[in-house]
Amino acid sequence: MIVIAGTFPIDGSKKDEIAAVVTTARVATLAEDGCVEYRLSFPGDDENTMMIFEEWRDAEALGAHGSGENVKAFGRAIRGFLTGKPALSIYEVSTKGPLG
Repeated sequence: MIVIAGTFPIDGSKKDEIAAVVTTARVATLAEDGCVEYRLSFPGDDENTMMIFEEWRDAEALGAHGSGENVKAFGRAIRGFLTGKPALSIYEVSTKGPLG
């Protein structure tokens, strides 16, 4: 399993417009083969940050996503709302289960 997590510095005054872009990206990405989870959210303590969490079946599925039209369209749509460079990390996860 592959996990992507990180943040996007955004113009928080445009959160409603950004939310529309996020909704479109989420629906399209969840329909992709190998996408387990895809969430973009706004933390309550920082209006100028958007967080991302993605979970993919494997590197092949993530690679197909990365070269697909959906991610390119998201990049074009979100570009105007960014105030800096996104900070993203990739994790290779060998096991997953409930905590506790």
